[in-house]
Amino acid sequence: MEIQGNLYQNLIFAAQEYLDRTGHLPQDLSEFARDIGMAEDEIRTLFSSVEELHEGLIYHAVTLLNDALRQGAIAANAADPIAQLHAIADSYLAWAEGNPPLFRLLVTGLNGPIKPDSALHRYTSSMRDLYHRKLLEAKRLGILDESTDIEVATMMLHCIVKGGNMIFLTRSTDPWFDGETRSTVDLAKSIFSQFMDNMVRANAPRGRKLPENV
Repeated sequence: MEIQGNLYQNLIFAAQEYLDRTGHLPQDLSEFARDIGMAEDEIRTLFSSVEELHEGLIYHAVTLLNDALRQGAIAANAADPIAQLHAIADSYLAWAEGNPPLFRLLVTGLNGPIKPDSALHRYTSSMRDLYHRKLLEAKRLGILDESTDIEVATMMLHCIVKGGNMIFLTRSTDPWFDGETRSTVDLAKSIFSQFMDNMVRANAPRGRKLPENV
């Protein structure tokens, strides 16, 4: 098992290096085998196809991203779900900026058909649960009014994140960003912050005084 574990890890790291270098995954396993100097049969003991290698790399990316998001949540005020969502967003954007090929791989997958029981399906479902849970907590704490439609608020948050994802992927070819001097991370952070502030203000309990920065 130790040898198999090391082989799996080495192949995932090799696939990530290939992706970083070329911007895409190999066309087939024979190409991948030639590139990394390994026998194709040895690779096939763990990955029978490029699709399986792709799924393994997606799982690797999701694991790294989840670790970054967890650290962001830990650093935030545990008693403030809105502050936690801001911290998670900051960690997400920092990870996207630091891992562009893996981030592009994730976003491309999330924008296409997502297979049930895949790493992407588990990831996006867990993110929906996280958003939903934090918004419900904000409602329970009186940050959001009792009448707030949490289902709609969750979907709105999902849409704003998907839009932010696309800034990273398409900014260089999108004329909407002509003349914009802010970095992609700063721009996405500003968009997210304004959305959250406006959402909290629009759904604040009547008579509740909000902090100056909200």
